[in-house]
Amino acid sequence: MNKFILSFSLLLCPIYSFADGYLNEYMVLFVSQEDPDLSPWKDKPQCKALSTPTSHKGIYENQYVYANGNALTTIFLSNSKIKNGECEHLIHFPDGIQGSGVFESFFPNGKSRSRIAYKNGEYEGKLEFWFANGIKEQESSIINGESQGDYKIWHPNGQLAFSQNYKNGIEHGLRQRWYSNGKPWTYANFQNNKLIGELKMWFENGKLERQGYYRNGVRHNSYKIWYDDGQPEAVLQYDLGKITQAQCWNEDGSQMNQQACNKLYKDED
Repeated sequence: MNKFILSFSLLLCPIYSFADGYLNEYMVLFVSQEDPDLSPWKDKPQCKALSTPTSHKGIYENQYVYANGNALTTIFLSNSKIKNGECEHLIHFPDGIQGSGVFESFFPNGKSRSRIAYKNGEYEGKLEFWFANGIKEQESSIINGESQGDYKIWHPNGQLAFSQNYKNGIEHGLRQRWYSNGKPWTYANFQNNKLIGELKMWFENGKLERQGYYRNGVRHNSYKIWYDDGQPEAVLQYDLGKITQAQCWNEDGSQMNQQACNKLYKDED
């Protein structure tokens, strides 16, 4: 069994910052591949909570530390006392954090896990995440509560995995993905959160998987799909999201009947 894990979940958060993954064209979040045997959390280390009341009623000065006293997090102000627990579950940006500053967290080896700028308890500024090997995992910016500029994610080997531009919280510009070997995976362009122009997707073997065109977020004109051996799977023609012509082939090369072909792709976006 391949010990590398690739999982996914639906997008639920309005701010596009995911420490463990990246989005494909269908708003599905793919989680970065990692080897469980190399995980810094595989032994489930426990961390101690240091919580001291401040002179302000209901506000505590908090910090999590490893059993050896090294910092899991920097000191932060919160509206509640914190408790001991498994380090992996305590490393994230804290609920109830107060004030403004930069929250940092660290792996057991002392290397940075995250550096998150915040203002009045909310993301504001640059957000950075790293793998335990010291390679950058993610980088993005939140301005006035909205994603702004480049959002990038890297594979654990340092290869860029994902790049997307945001403008005032919406996708605007190129979205590109790459496989861990550096080969292209997806090329798409967004304008005001909608796909426009050409979309291209490749299999990991380098062969083209899909090539199509979009207008105002829906398929328009030619859309072609291939099997991973390069044989055609479908040749479709669209008029603003509606199929006007369709030809499909099975993996053995035999042609699919028209009704089955239309049914297969009529609900795809």
